[in-house]
Amino acid sequence: MCLVSMSILVIGSGCTSPRPDRLQITSAQYDEAFAAAQEATRKEGMPALLADRMGGVIESRPRLTGSVLEPWRIDHSSLDQFAASTLHKQRRRVRFEFLPVEFVPPEASGGEELLGAPVPGSDEDLVRTTDLSSFEGPIEVRVWVWIEREQRSGLRRSTWTRAGKTYARNPLETIAPDDGTTRSPGIWTPIERDVAMERRLLADVSDSLRDS
Repeated sequence: MCLVSMSILVIGSGCTSPRPDRLQITSAQYDEAFAAAQEATRKEGMPALLADRMGGVIESRPRLTGSVLEPWRIDHSSLDQFAASTLHKQRRRVRFEFLPVEFVPPEASGGEELLGAPVPGSDEDLVRTTDLSSFEGPIEVRVWVWIEREQRSGLRRSTWTRAGKTYARNPLETIAPDDGTTRSPGIWTPIERDVAMERRLLADVSDSLRDS
């Protein structure tokens, strides 16, 4: 009965009205939208690890996804996500980006020497970087939510039996996080985007701007 109820809740969370896949705001709304994006990730249990207001980037801390052992965690958009997170150790990571609408990525000609990224604070860096805190014009807001799966390393097979095996454990894994995020030093591989959560986060930002 519990699993049936959870299935209904999970399916119901994906059957909502269409939500935006991007937002366009004015420069006057930038500070409020940036704060709303930070709050949206915090409410999902993934507080900002990086918040670059000048560059327009918010990178959240990763958070482990819920499983059947946590019936109070209804953070999935489909039964497939729920099943995958029960069978595998997975987490989510959020990235918000704010960019001027007229921004066009530079084209690589192929004939220039690759010198790496400009040194922060240098003249070249200031030319390439748009300070959104003082920018005037329309701004586009996008968000990416990646689901990552942990790949275990340190496999140790038994020399006596083919069935026996253990894994080496990093001492850092024994440190219990106190904020719901994960600090596991394992290898995390992105496997898919959670588009439903992306649109839910953008809807939260849009609702915050509309209510203000």
